[in-house]
Amino acid sequence: MLNGVGVHQELGREVFIGALFSESLSNDAGTLLRNSQPMRMELKIVAPEGITARRFSRLWIEGLAVNSKADELMAQADNTVLFDNMFKGRLQKDDHVVIASAPGAGISVNLNNIELGKIEDESFFYMLLATWIGNVPLSSDYRDSLLKVGDVDAGLRGRFAAIAPAANRAAEINAWNNKLPAVEPITAAQAPAEVPKLDAPAFDKPKLDIPLPVAQKSSVSKSSAAPVIAQVASSAPAAAAPVSTPVAEGEEDEGPALTAQTLLARQFYVSDSIKKIRTKTKYPQRALDRNQAGNVRVAVVVDRDGNLISSSIIESSQYDLLNREALEAIKRSAPFPALPEAISGTRFEFSVPMRWALP
Repeated sequence: MLNGVGVHQELGREVFIGALFSESLSNDAGTLLRNSQPMRMELKIVAPEGITARRFSRLWIEGLAVNSKADELMAQADNTVLFDNMFKGRLQKDDHVVIASAPGAGISVNLNNIELGKIEDESFFYMLLATWIGNVPLSSDYRDSLLKVGDVDAGLRGRFAAIAPAANRAAEINAWNNKLPAVEPITAAQAPAEVPKLDAPAFDKPKLDIPLPVAQKSSVSKSSAAPVIAQVASSAPAAAAPVSTPVAEGEEDEGPALTAQTLLARQFYVSDSIKKIRTKTKYPQRALDRNQAGNVRVAVVVDRDGNLISSSIIESSQYDLLNREALEAIKRSAPFPALPEAISGTRFEFSVPMRWALP
């Protein structure tokens, strides 16, 4: 049964429409994440340019990093690599991804009714589901839309149902199966020496009610909170390269296949960086005085030495004070740790979810 349908957006542009199906409906994320019945996550690409394999990978890797404990990431590293390597090319507009879990049957992953692969451990499904409805979802609006207990807007339901993939995609997708690399198991020697914990400490009110990042109970002067920026997203530097902006095919669609070692290096780098940002994030006093709360997600790009190249808002709050604080917190956190050898490339991009909630 259909539990909910939501639209994932970045910079105000629709990327995909997701749907959650469950044998028993619920508006409680915890209940669904503990569900032992058949469940299914579906998404249909609506971005005109589609979504690159690397960008699609980044959505899952970052979501797992901020919604899972370190021991879970370690235990599921091979399955994460297996899942990631199933998607070997750009997802096109109208492509239909289905991730289904059934007790005793494991997890099946399909694209346009073509099976990409299976994963035996059903617990991995719930880690993927947490990236949608967990403590740090793609966005709060997206999570809320999936927890509708079947009470879905008829127009959105109809729109999702009407999306169908192009007939000529089958040959391209079938060719992916010949490219799937073998998964290299993670060894103790390869694992990062220190495993960061993602559990957030408790803070006195006011606070950010999301685990990552948690704001300090701190006031800022009126001079530091002002002036208000009217359009934070559009005022970001041109070099920021927001996640939702298409880039050259060679840069985004191609890259070394993930191994368990490189996967964990990326996930732990993201969690370490977010922990640092957490300590630099404040709740602007003027926002508190005006009862302003909201969500912001920032794309961060660093070089190999951890120097900040750019930061740009990919999900903005309706309040400029919060948008400004999100960008300022990133600047205050720089420089970030140097990239480990396991992370290739001259730069690394990740996103930081932030949420300010009133007491």
